[in-house]
Amino acid sequence: MIVLINPPQLYSPTQETAGVVPPLGLAYLAAALSAEGYDVKIIDAVGECYWKNFEWEGHRLRGLNFDEILQRIPPDSRWIGVSNLYTFAFLVSASLAEYIRKRLPKVPIVFGGAHSTIMPQYTLSRDYIDAVVLSEGEISAVQLTQAFDGEIPFNQIDGLAYRDNGETVINPKTSFIKDLDTVPFPRRGLLPMENYYNAREPHGNICLRKWTTMIASRGCPYGCTFCNTPEIWQRRWRIRSPENVVEEIKQLKDDFGIEEIHFEDENLCLRKDWVLKFCQLLIDGNLNIMWQPSNGIRAESAVDETVSAMKQAGCTNITIAAESGSPRVLKEVINKALKLEAVETAVAAIHKHKLKSAVYFMLGLPGEKKSDVFKSIALAGKLARQGANEVDFSIFSPLPGSVLMKKLVEEGRAEISEDFFDHITPHGDMLNADSYSEYISDIQVILLKYTGYAWFYFNRLIFYPFSVIGSFINVLKDRQTTKTERVLRTVLMRLLGKSRGEKIE
Repeated sequence: MIVLINPPQLYSPTQETAGVVPPLGLAYLAAALSAEGYDVKIIDAVGECYWKNFEWEGHRLRGLNFDEILQRIPPDSRWIGVSNLYTFAFLVSASLAEYIRKRLPKVPIVFGGAHSTIMPQYTLSRDYIDAVVLSEGEISAVQLTQAFDGEIPFNQIDGLAYRDNGETVINPKTSFIKDLDTVPFPRRGLLPMENYYNAREPHGNICLRKWTTMIASRGCPYGCTFCNTPEIWQRRWRIRSPENVVEEIKQLKDDFGIEEIHFEDENLCLRKDWVLKFCQLLIDGNLNIMWQPSNGIRAESAVDETVSAMKQAGCTNITIAAESGSPRVLKEVINKALKLEAVETAVAAIHKHKLKSAVYFMLGLPGEKKSDVFKSIALAGKLARQGANEVDFSIFSPLPGSVLMKKLVEEGRAEISEDFFDHITPHGDMLNADSYSEYISDIQVILLKYTGYAWFYFNRLIFYPFSVIGSFINVLKDRQTTKTERVLRTVLMRLLGKSRGEKIE
């Protein structure tokens, strides 16, 4: 038996949202391993027990505790895989691995995910972690199992970091799957699907009860300096055929009764011809599925023809990643090749076709000035007047492997250390934040964030008063048409000490 674990989640009552979503990466690995005849078990600590939280080293975690996870691991497991997607979650994943090693000393422990891929040397500095699968893991995981069985040498596995006689060996990732249609669909049957429905905490918002996530593409061809995706995927972008994606949707409807899909892709709508064909297949197949690119798309992708097709094919919400309203920041700080006129055009097209739109901005970037932030706030207000339904002002957090993180380390303003990882654990906290701008203090970046929200919703209230009132009613009645409504409902329920699904009296 191979056991794949999604660790418990760092949790704070003042977090905007934590998210209870299927760990698709583990489900993809499970599918690849199962296809080769291996028995696989997934332990989603969050999904299996999202309603419980507990104290851990000065923080709170949500989900199964370490002992409950251990009880679910067969002592004779071939190897144990631990997911480590985020830097702020590394210490949780590492502590879980150490806990397991002390009790199951003979079972190899393998890490995977974005953070581990970026920092294999640092990850393997913990002697209770035996290997790291780098980036795309389906083929590597199968070969690693063969290596543990003595069938092939470890040095022949592409994209693997491991120790050999105490020395760290890193086999660089050089080969990626060219045809993603050959990858088996994720084994969601190994996941607690009913719990995701009940938790109702996606990355976007839920219109219908039975929802799940999907990924149609991998990678990103762009080089934004705040992002470590270029380092993980080497700026390679591949996408499955529209037919293959629709086939998975059909399977989800048949097997689980899925009514709504949230695409977690970095760039779902990068190719216009792909989007139009995908939408036409959904329409021709009469699939009657709601969907949204919840992770966001580039503004240039949301043109009138594309948005019209998406609407007809069941799309409900579109998120645009603007990042900044300052041309200087876009060009000189984050290297995002984006003309702000494209953001306005996208919002206008989305509003015209009566879909919900959200626009993402980032504050507190290195080199960002207050005048730059006010340009973002001004643009947010303008977009509200043009019909944008919501806005998100997130505060920049440095990601290992990104250009900005490397710059901060060189300047001595950030470091790769346990203290640094522990410090950034309040991810998405509404009351705590660090500004990495030399011109904006920590307190100022929080105040600017809420100034942005206030200006956006003031404009929205003036130009679309009934829509704003409708959103407040949705919060009280536990309906979600935007992410903001979901977040407000979640925070309100926490403050009232109620569980999701209870009535507000």
